[in-house]
Amino acid sequence: MIRWLLLGGLVLGLAQGLQKKWIVIDWCRLKGDLNIPSLTNLQPLAAPVCPEEVEPAPR
Repeated sequence: MIRWLLLGGLVLGLAQGLQKKWIVIDWCRLKGDLNIPSLTNLQPLAAPVCPEEVEPAPR
């Protein structure tokens, strides 16, 4: 019972922190750290989402 209360408090605290900008998640860095494939990996001609993914277009 107590663990559910703690888990609920963590979820509510995270939601409140994200809403009030106390917590900021850099989704591009998270995606790179977790090695999650993106649209650019799957389709090379797709527009990049993260600025560091920008590569010169093939000629």
